[in-house]
Amino acid sequence: MLCCHVLTPAAIEHILAAPGQDAAAVELDGFVGPAHVSIIIGSEPYAEFARQYRKPVVIAGFEPLDVIQAILMLVRQVNEGRAEVENEFVRAVGRNGNSAALTLMDEIFELRESFEWRGLGEVPFSALRIRAEFAAFDAEKRFNLHYRAVADNKACECGPILRGQKKPTDCRLFGSVCTPENPMGSCMVSNEGACAAHYAYGRYKDIEVVAV
Repeated sequence: MLCCHVLTPAAIEHILAAPGQDAAAVELDGFVGPAHVSIIIGSEPYAEFARQYRKPVVIAGFEPLDVIQAILMLVRQVNEGRAEVENEFVRAVGRNGNSAALTLMDEIFELRESFEWRGLGEVPFSALRIRAEFAAFDAEKRFNLHYRAVADNKACECGPILRGQKKPTDCRLFGSVCTPENPMGSCMVSNEGACAAHYAYGRYKDIEVVAV
């Protein structure tokens, strides 16, 4: 197994607590918490973002009505000046997550000191690796693999887009050189990325909600 598991709360923390940056000035109104991650870790790991950084979080399921309801809940928080963790996906997500799954993860995986996220750069303690006890199953150890960074296109604006500083249409590559068929950056590579979503649906209406 080649382990590339990453940790969503660490990425949110990196966006909000970048050196020399005031979290209050981060141009993101709030976060939609992902269902698949939250089923495992629960809602509690997001609480610090609401308490410390005054950014609301709403955990959403993946069904269309889940997403629409979560966005409505997030908009209500913003309009009312609240910053809380709300759980739309109550049928699958609890406060403390899945204890059995978390125990197994802790047994098999350990934190990496650093991991490179495309668009965000090096993020400390934001990913997992396989513990030494299970090295026989670890492709990195078995095949002596070493990470080699691949630089984004210099004109790609994925980093500022992920931080809410720019919109996909502010990138000069968007929709011309950079498309879902020929992606130049991570925001277009994934069909869940901000640029791919805007390419597919942005012609209908601009939206300011970013899912991480």
